[in-house]
Amino acid sequence: MKLALFTPYGLLSRESGLLYLVANFLQKNGADVVQLRCDGAQPACSRDKLHPGGRTPFSCSECMSEQRALTQWAGVKTKELSSFIVAEDVLKSAQWISSVKSADLFHVEFRGNNLWGVCSAEFLSRWGLEAGQEMSAQHEDNLRTLYITYVQTCLAGESFVSTWSPTLSLVASPSDQATQAYVTQARKAGSEVALFSYQSEDDSIVVGSLSSGESYTTKLILDGITSMRNEPRTWAPEVTAVVHELLTFLGYEPDRVL
Repeated sequence: MKLALFTPYGLLSRESGLLYLVANFLQKNGADVVQLRCDGAQPACSRDKLHPGGRTPFSCSECMSEQRALTQWAGVKTKELSSFIVAEDVLKSAQWISSVKSADLFHVEFRGNNLWGVCSAEFLSRWGLEAGQEMSAQHEDNLRTLYITYVQTCLAGESFVSTWSPTLSLVASPSDQATQAYVTQARKAGSEVALFSYQSEDDSIVVGSLSSGESYTTKLILDGITSMRNEPRTWAPEVTAVVHELLTFLGYEPDRVL
């Protein structure tokens, strides 16, 4: 089994703990696991809202450190997102989005996907706007960078998936534009995808299987997972039970070496 992990916002995503718990269990049982790590090369991300004055190298370093800590705890390999996109594609995608007229921003598409449709949730959430509300020049600039991020992550994700050929992809923050870009490419290549999302309404994590259209819900939230022991046989029975239930839900026998 080849497992891919895409959690571009580290510990900002509260579902990351459970995701890496599952990854660690699978790695210990013979799966070949790799994390596709965002290495700060994209022009916009969901963590930007935490830095009103603008993103700095330090904010990206913090996120990359969190991603690194999660992979080290889980004992899995890492591939850098930027290594799967060539400089020419970076330049061309930025030039293309910059050339789109303001009036066309809500209608422009990339490979059949409407860019406003995949980026609007993050954009509206960051600025506290409602759909249809007039944008300022600053808003429009941010929207364009979100579009560039989606396009470049699509290109990088396509290259990664074709190279790695994952059997299953575990991804966090499903409403995020970068995650949606990766998921689009993974599904296009025939990889199974499980979406991990935190639900603040009832403090739970929902895992959705895109192949079955069904979901699994748990209250197990592991914010401090890197302080846990990373040996499954030492985990509390209730923790192991959730991992077994989740893998069974995804169609994998938890006690079988993969």
